[in-house]
Amino acid sequence: MEGVLTRKSGLRSPKRPGIPELRRTTRDEPDYDKLMLGRLAILNQHGLKLSDIQQVIGTLQPLPARKFLDELRSFVQVIILSDTFEQFAAPLLRQLGQPTLLCHRLVLRTIASWITSCASGSEA
Repeated sequence: MEGVLTRKSGLRSPKRPGIPELRRTTRDEPDYDKLMLGRLAILNQHGLKLSDIQQVIGTLQPLPARKFLDELRSFVQVIILSDTFEQFAAPLLRQLGQPTLLCHRLVLRTIASWITSCASGSEA
């Protein structure tokens, strides 16, 4: 969704001050698990929580996508497939008229338990 229906989030946008390490993408680190572990560690170091991220995302304005989606919905059902997480997308979906979104869902637990489960190959 980011960069298509919305501008890049403030967490990674080079135009907004923030945490430079969060600008890394799979182009910089192709191992997705390693990238996400690194992001989680950075967020933890800075004391940021999911609610902080949602607050930043909630300030984003969709590109002129609402009008496009409304027009498209008048002809067909709209389903968006994205590699985002539903917890991140929720503020934007409200602004876009709640289109159906197929994406990831965060399973929240402590970083230590997530790191442990990833290292052991389990889904704790």
